[in-house]
Amino acid sequence: MVPDHDAAYERSVTTQERWRSEVVKDTLSLQEVAALLEPQHPDPERVEQLVESGELLAVQHQGSTRFPRYQFSGPAVRDVIPELLALAKRNGIPSWDLTLWMISPSSLFAAQDCPTDHLEDPEQLLAAARITFEAVW
Repeated sequence: MVPDHDAAYERSVTTQERWRSEVVKDTLSLQEVAALLEPQHPDPERVEQLVESGELLAVQHQGSTRFPRYQFSGPAVRDVIPELLALAKRNGIPSWDLTLWMISPSSLFAAQDCPTDHLEDPEQLLAAARITFEAVW
């Protein structure tokens, strides 16, 4: 018989993996991002530099780096993404947590929609992120 705490842990791990699988459904690979940003001269090293400098959101999933599609507007990174990443970093929020927050319904928006629904309104998106990330419990 498995103790209750072990079963609860297993459910938690299963739920986390389900969420991660949901997130990576709408992501791009390193090569796809390189081609998106510079179609004539894809440069994966440049993409890695953007991640390192906090200008591009990336998550590790099953041994590969994945990039949420919502952070792009055409062939460019949305202006709000580096600001979100800086806010998350200042508050110790890991990239996976930021990524999951972005696709999760939130009561901080009138329609309880997802932060990704507000990418065109950076001020509202950043205000919601500040409330969420800077909350003191």
